[in-house]
Amino acid sequence: MTSETVAAEPTAPSTMTSAFDGLRELLDGKPTLAAARGISRDALDSIYGVAHELYANGHHAEALRSFEMLCLYEHENPRHWQALGVCRQVLQDYAGAAEALAFAAGQLDAPDAELQVNLAECLIAAGALDAAADALGGLAGAPPLDEAHAGRVRVLEDQLRQLRSTAPPTAPPTKGADHG
Repeated sequence: MTSETVAAEPTAPSTMTSAFDGLRELLDGKPTLAAARGISRDALDSIYGVAHELYANGHHAEALRSFEMLCLYEHENPRHWQALGVCRQVLQDYAGAAEALAFAAGQLDAPDAELQVNLAECLIAAGALDAAADALGGLAGAPPLDEAHAGRVRVLEDQLRQLRSTAPPTAPPTKGADHG
């Protein structure tokens, strides 16, 4: 064996197939890892309750680990993803929070005002202004907002306008410009 660096070869299709086969075997035909491992609804609800209490009492890092575990074991539950997103938001991991909140939003049939507002807040904090505007626009199909959510939306829309007005303009590329 030499000390030369060897470029990694792309993953072979047979390796990917075996990975998917392993995943199928792990889940044993069940829709979630919790179902495959026989973890009951009561157990999952208890874990959620403990995580919620940890969060409510300011133990955000500990709650984060529990919410991450819930998302792993019951990946299709938007409540877990929303809780994970809010927990990440409090811990100032705005990109991670936006990812979890967007995943939760994608699992819902109708927009959820609290989720969309939290998502927009995280996207603004992460500097993704267009995505934040889209998240706020997603509320158009939601039921009428209560005053608290409507107020938060107005604040976020104002914040977006201000950030966009102070952002340095980007000039379109000029054709045929000699840069040398």
